[in-house]
Amino acid sequence: MSSIYAYHGSVIAEDPRFPWIPAWLQLVRTHSALWSLIEEDMRQHHGLTMARYDVLAHLNMAGGRLGLTELAGAIALSPSGLSKLLDRMEASELIERQADPDDARSSFAVITRRGRSVVTAARARHHEFLNGLVGEALSDRDLGDLIRVMQKLAASAAQAATAASRTRARG
Repeated sequence: MSSIYAYHGSVIAEDPRFPWIPAWLQLVRTHSALWSLIEEDMRQHHGLTMARYDVLAHLNMAGGRLGLTELAGAIALSPSGLSKLLDRMEASELIERQADPDDARSSFAVITRRGRSVVTAARARHHEFLNGLVGEALSDRDLGDLIRVMQKLAASAAQAATAASRTRARG
């Protein structure tokens, strides 16, 4: 692997301190390209954003209902971001909110019959599309390697987040 790499159209001089830059750039570019294709396919075939699909899929997998805090953590949205998304989804009759009878400060997102129908149809097409992008492009060994590498990066990110949280708490 060359240690000279392109970065936004310019060339970064060789620097042995940063051998990870080509991998990082490939990860970012690949994520961006794949996400654009996936988002476009979901919108074209089902009229959903990936955020809406993600909410519906999590609700469906959870048996139809999740607390808003749990849902926000599962889809990595802030509480206010989730609230705005759920407002739009409720207006589209994909979900409804239900108060928690045991805690007046909490509520649940509940998938509607229409939401379940939409996510069921979308899931089949989505998995078929992902299989074409990922499953057919990578061997079983490639998939195992990718999972292993992504787990390492996820662990590194979790450690960095914990350290940042401790720094903010002290700060």
